[in-house]
Amino acid sequence: MSIKVLLSRCLFWLFAVAFIVTVRAHASDNRVKYSISFEQAVHHLAEVTVELPNHSEPSIDVQMPAWRSGRYEILDLAKQVRNFSVKDKKGKTLAWQQMDKSTWRIESDGKAVVINYLLYANELGDRTRHIDETHAYLDASAVFLYAPSMRHFEIEVELDTPRKWRSVSGMKRLGKHKFFAPNYDHFIDSPIETGIHSSYTFAVNERKYEAVFWSRGNYQADKIIRDLAKLDIEAAKIWGTFPFDYYLYIFHATDGPRGATEHINSTVIQRQRDKFEPRKDYINLILTAAHELVHTWNVKAYRPSGLVPYDFQHENYSKLLWVAEGTTSYFDGLIVRRANISTEKEFLEELTKSIETHLNRPGRQVQSIADASFNAWIEKTNDFTVNHGVNIYSEGALASWALDFYIRDLTEDKASLETVHKKLYQEFDANNLGFTVDDFKRVIEDVTGSSIEMFWNTYIDNTQPINFETLLSQVGLKLQLKATAQEKFDLGITFDKTQPLLIDKVQKDSVAWKAGLTKGDRLVAIDGLRLSKDNLKLKMDELTHKTITLHYFRRDELASLTLKPVKNLNRGLELVVIENPSEQQKLRYKLWTGHELSNISKSKQADEPKELLSSDSES
Repeated sequence: MSIKVLLSRCLFWLFAVAFIVTVRAHASDNRVKYSISFEQAVHHLAEVTVELPNHSEPSIDVQMPAWRSGRYEILDLAKQVRNFSVKDKKGKTLAWQQMDKSTWRIESDGKAVVINYLLYANELGDRTRHIDETHAYLDASAVFLYAPSMRHFEIEVELDTPRKWRSVSGMKRLGKHKFFAPNYDHFIDSPIETGIHSSYTFAVNERKYEAVFWSRGNYQADKIIRDLAKLDIEAAKIWGTFPFDYYLYIFHATDGPRGATEHINSTVIQRQRDKFEPRKDYINLILTAAHELVHTWNVKAYRPSGLVPYDFQHENYSKLLWVAEGTTSYFDGLIVRRANISTEKEFLEELTKSIETHLNRPGRQVQSIADASFNAWIEKTNDFTVNHGVNIYSEGALASWALDFYIRDLTEDKASLETVHKKLYQEFDANNLGFTVDDFKRVIEDVTGSSIEMFWNTYIDNTQPINFETLLSQVGLKLQLKATAQEKFDLGITFDKTQPLLIDKVQKDSVAWKAGLTKGDRLVAIDGLRLSKDNLKLKMDELTHKTITLHYFRRDELASLTLKPVKNLNRGLELVVIENPSEQQKLRYKLWTGHELSNISKSKQADEPKELLSSDSES
């Protein structure tokens, strides 16, 4: 090889390396960079820095989202931002002006800017931001300002934490406390948990999972991990493929806040520290975990068009939120049952509870599930909404059940609602395209070969009652009153959970409603005998058809009224197997639940992957 050729090749590689270095540097320069420190963690305070690269506009707007994904409610997250300041890269202070409650306009002259602000983070129950001396939970939508014009830019985020803290997130890891997101949409759907926690890793087939537990509680991590693995197996049977290769469960053991939120490849689940056990609490925990895992497909991988792309500053309306949330609630119970985590008795008790709630909610005769979806942004569960509205979760689950059996009927069990959702997963990528009402109907009609209009007009756009007798008979079940409930009587009132004698809701057209009791009345006596939080349930259970006198306070004035309790045939229900179910009923029950009808004790446990669990625990 000649010296000339050798030099030519060397020069080529030098230029190539220089080009790669330049491209990488340029890419890094075009990233939005975030950092956060927790020097005043005990007071729930953090210092946040945002570095925005060069841009073409003379000024640039930055915003804090008004809500976070997974919760359809305006939260006005900018309310906890203080000490806002901006400089350029050389340290020169730049002028800025706050344009509205969530927007700051910076006079940048197109140059890179560095933004600093103080953040107060003490909203654990909202699952938005919480910082204390033991950990920080950070949902980016509630912590980090963004520039709408740079929403598609790559992102780096680095945490300056106390020495013993450990950081985890669904995002790609760049360092011990540093993560990468391809854009802001991914960033706000990948919360960070950092602090002192126990960590466990496990795998199912090619998928890796991690579960972290913050704070002390009565949880058994090994038991939870084994059941989480079973959920993966059942989800695979519905959707076939997974939109992730790593998934993070974040568990918070709290002194009160509870709830859960789904994200792209992670979830946060909050439970009171003594509510991970016993059995009923545990099944509720696993149902919650199943719900959030289902959301990985239904909402995160595909979702209604009203939510694609997310508008972080305003409400995102859709008449299909009952599909996003209600169908997820329907699937979670099925997955837990099919995995043999819940028993037949527990599965049927949960279904009975859903039916009872529906039958005792007068709002089901007032508001359609489509309207409830559209108005979910302003719905609050209270006395008015129970009597004049429905809930997209519980009512959506029942509508999904009815739709599932409708599809099974039309296709002779060759297809189901699961078939529809698998097709939605295949056709609609939430990064680019959401599905409309017409799209959803079309997919159902593709699966069934029949029009969905009659069903839709009856149960989705209107308030016609679901025929539970017909649904249950298809799987060899029937609804009946428990023998112990035959002589129970009802006033139509429920009480505040924290103040047991305070009336929280009065069911429309009930005995109490007609007598004039209302939300906020505080009961003190029945027939002259004092009521207390200890004897209230007993006294309510002892009601008969005899007229009683109730004494109560309203606006601090003592009052009384007489009323006659009545039987409520929609309470004290149970599901039982009919006599001599047909082979068709048995078959559909098995296809539906994965188990033989009334022969569950003989069913096999779901296959458990071997070598699931390893522990990376930090005290």
